[in-house]
Amino acid sequence: MTPEEYLGKKGNYDVVIFDEFHLNFYWGDSFRPLMWEVFYEVVENSEFTILLTATLTSEMKAEIELFRSHFDRMLWVNCGNQKLRTLPGSYIKFSRPDSLLDLICSEPKNDGVKLIFCAYKNEVHELTASLKRKGFSVIPCIGGESRFMKERLESCPCPDFIVSTTVLSHGVNLPVIRKIFFLYKVNNIDFWIQMVARGGRRGENFEVFALEKPYLMKWSPLLNLFKRFCLKISRMEFPWLC
Repeated sequence: MTPEEYLGKKGNYDVVIFDEFHLNFYWGDSFRPLMWEVFYEVVENSEFTILLTATLTSEMKAEIELFRSHFDRMLWVNCGNQKLRTLPGSYIKFSRPDSLLDLICSEPKNDGVKLIFCAYKNEVHELTASLKRKGFSVIPCIGGESRFMKERLESCPCPDFIVSTTVLSHGVNLPVIRKIFFLYKVNNIDFWIQMVARGGRRGENFEVFALEKPYLMKWSPLLNLFKRFCLKISRMEFPWLC
């Protein structure tokens, strides 16, 4: 359940698991202030707490290590590796948001699900309304409403667009995503990896359209082609590497 939903279902639990716990540090102070409030209440009323995390920078690892040291009955499990499981088939950079919006509005209807990431909640609402006026089927999602989005997907499993803040970057099951659009520059590599990874979760091909170049240290078409080539050569010459 989300922190917001927990407030209506308070209780004592033997074990509580916080998935993607590092989001408390990214979101808990201002974006979703109830996260910390609920966390401390849950810890106080539970026997044992497990923190699950992924795609962590070294700075965030150190911060969570220090934070966890203040609690006795708490386990931290770091599942992250900061890698994309499936690389985008193409990654196209745009210089201006207007050009990206024009492309979104020219997309064909009933041609697979596309995911649009916005920086703020009001942008999600405004873009959702605009796309609906153009005849697209659209499902919005903002912080605290992921459960509502799941219900909307059940009634409309293949919308033209899902428009969301970063709330859909972590821990939400989505249909097959054909295209991902970023309407703002993502400065945090943890978030960037998670957001791009909404595509290709089942190994399918997908495309990314953004206002910034991909993080070259983690993904770029030429770099990864080179890595694959080197791996192929090494396995041919040194089969014991397999």
